[in-house]
Amino acid sequence: MISSLQFLLPLAAFGAVAVPAHAAQTAIEARGELARRIELVRDRMLHGDVPRFSDDFILADIALRPDYPRRFAEYSGDVSGRVIGAYAMMPSPQTDAHLKELARAALQFQKGDGRFGSAALEFTPEKVGQDHMALLWGNGRLLVGLLEYNSAQPEPDALKASQRLGDFLLKVYDGCANPQVAERVKDFGAGGMICFTQLIEGLVMLSQATHDHKYIDGAERILPWIQKDRGKQHTHGYLSTLRGVVMLYEATKDAKHLAMVEELYAGLVNSPDYTIYGGVMEYFGGKGDRSEGCSEADFLRLSLQLWRVTGKTDYLENAERNLLNEFYGNQFATGDFGHHWITSAGISPCLGSGRAWWCCTMHGLRAFRDVLDSVVTAKDGLVRINLFEDAVWSDKANSLAIAWNTASGSSPQLSVTVEKAAAEGARLTVRKPAWASVVSVNAAGANATAKEEGGYLFIDRALHAGERVDVSFTCQPRLVKRDGVPLVFDQLAKEPVQAALFYGPWLLGVDEVDNSPYFNEPIAGNRVTLPREFVSDGAAGLRAVPCAHVKCSYVHDGFPGTQSLTLRPVSERSAHEPASFAVWLNYTADK
Repeated sequence: MISSLQFLLPLAAFGAVAVPAHAAQTAIEARGELARRIELVRDRMLHGDVPRFSDDFILADIALRPDYPRRFAEYSGDVSGRVIGAYAMMPSPQTDAHLKELARAALQFQKGDGRFGSAALEFTPEKVGQDHMALLWGNGRLLVGLLEYNSAQPEPDALKASQRLGDFLLKVYDGCANPQVAERVKDFGAGGMICFTQLIEGLVMLSQATHDHKYIDGAERILPWIQKDRGKQHTHGYLSTLRGVVMLYEATKDAKHLAMVEELYAGLVNSPDYTIYGGVMEYFGGKGDRSEGCSEADFLRLSLQLWRVTGKTDYLENAERNLLNEFYGNQFATGDFGHHWITSAGISPCLGSGRAWWCCTMHGLRAFRDVLDSVVTAKDGLVRINLFEDAVWSDKANSLAIAWNTASGSSPQLSVTVEKAAAEGARLTVRKPAWASVVSVNAAGANATAKEEGGYLFIDRALHAGERVDVSFTCQPRLVKRDGVPLVFDQLAKEPVQAALFYGPWLLGVDEVDNSPYFNEPIAGNRVTLPREFVSDGAAGLRAVPCAHVKCSYVHDGFPGTQSLTLRPVSERSAHEPASFAVWLNYTADK
């Protein structure tokens, strides 16, 4: 396991839209927790076993070999496209050499009409059904993967194959854009109309890569078939569709496209479909009771996309909440992403492992590209620290070492050291997060004036090589009731109130691994007493956030006596095999 990872890619538009030739080159080297999590999932894909990501395994959904059956092969291109795309966008010495071989091997399975998968499926309104939608879904993911590969390692054959595939997808429009078809597949879940609407992403990318506007036109023709009423749709397909529409806005600058996504996004985060963890379930509308790693990755990526195109920090705050709670908490100790049961109390292991090797693991790795591209951004000589992660970032003029300290004390701290700066110095601004009650800035050993504007703190002078900025964040406990109403600490009394507890950006709860007696039946009436002052247990460990550990006590619903308890961030559950984690607790205050 390594503790730092380097990524030398242009800061591209999300979804690997082609980067203009004049775009500034940047590099980021992930360190600490971020690097460890990236390496964890990459190591799973490269060296993990059962199932092993061999070439036969990866390409099974387009090779369609009867002697090599694999689950979800009918989603032709789903696994193969995701692996190719993830390896392309998250490069490493181990994957770069093999990526070209893998992509070229995939191209040999393209059919004469441009599709991948079964050539027997006829796309007419009378015949389109679940198998057709499955093929469209997989072909859409493969189109994205091939274009991401082409953006990272320009490959004429891959681009030509993408054009042939894009032309096939344009031809099936009349067979799918039909009320009869929409009605027929409405209850097919992951095989519904979202398989058709998610094609917007790949078509926009293809238009950008080829400069052929017909693919943009094709993407816009799909827009009316987006089911804006979430209903009980599959969340991964729905959110992938919205990501594509944001990309369509970036390509066309048509304000109505962005307005539609912003409206649908606002409706989602203000609905019961938006969970306390900062994400969504596998399906909308209460259909099913488990999460899905792909959907969490999509919500994270969509939030970052909307922040990048609008500059609204609310989207960035939502992305951070998802990243540190839902996304990190979804990752397994093996590195996989996948499914967890969402219960009335919190999270429990799925029947079986829940590790979704067929989609979520690769989609999780791909999402880290968007995170890396968002930690630091620069424009017009101003460098912005947006997400608080350990990293070294540089562009042509500046180089910064960022250290995010959550190891001790009751508040996290950020240190930014200027390793290189232009002659006039580096201009720096740091996000002031909504979860911090007080943010103090110290530059070069002295208090610096930091003007607050638009959710950021602007350091009042340029910084030169060797200078350091230290930022301290004072956190306060924040309680949220099930109806979303916030509850301040002073409102707690002897009578318990059921709520979820945040400390800084972290959602806290009870982990069965280190507090197993808490989960002895019956637990519905367990009462947790919060201290007046939060004290960390200081315990370090794999993927631990010690500054957010809270020592408290509880009274069990089934037996007398006061027991000790440590509340921990939900992200820490990925340090061990799946276990129950309770976030909805009955809180009282230590008066």
